[in-house]
Amino acid sequence: MAVKIAIIYLIRYNIDMVYTIGYAGVTIDRFVQILESLRITLLIDVRSIPKSQYFYQFNNNNLSKTLANFGIKYENWNQEFGARQDDLNFYTDNILDYEKFAKSQQFKDGISRLAKLENQGENICLMCAEIDPINCHRAILCGKEIFANGIEINHIIAKRNGETYFENHKEFEKGLIQITKINNIDEAYRKQNKKIGYKLTK
Repeated sequence: MAVKIAIIYLIRYNIDMVYTIGYAGVTIDRFVQILESLRITLLIDVRSIPKSQYFYQFNNNNLSKTLANFGIKYENWNQEFGARQDDLNFYTDNILDYEKFAKSQQFKDGISRLAKLENQGENICLMCAEIDPINCHRAILCGKEIFANGIEINHIIAKRNGETYFENHKEFEKGLIQITKINNIDEAYRKQNKKIGYKLTK
């Protein structure tokens, strides 16, 4: 794991980069250890509801206090990047439509704000719950649009067995095409959006 982290660390200081991570597979101690290893200075929580029924250490109040002890800032961007939105105009067939939401002013403002913080020297990681980014809007929505705006993305995959992997967004897109069995990347994103997108209850 140390070698993999070192490689990513060197890449971080050669090109613009943002990380993503899902917390469901790790303890809070290991989570902080990963962030510290990558010298993360700002954790952006992209959960619409920054609470966890099963992992109370990752509730926003607890998490922000824990991270502060290690000099890591915490912010929740549920309005900018959250997977659940109140505006029904962002939905298609009762599923949050990532393409529609990505065109909204609030999402664009989030991208602009993130880019500004990154340019100011913040080392940023987006956080949600899902272990695998293929099943999370942090990659299918946020990662896609951040990458499209010229910022490199590295997805951290921290597994329950203690292993930690890194997947850059180009590799992620290759995997998305394989999983969806659709060669057109835009269509592959749409298919995965329909599979994992937040669904309105009737």
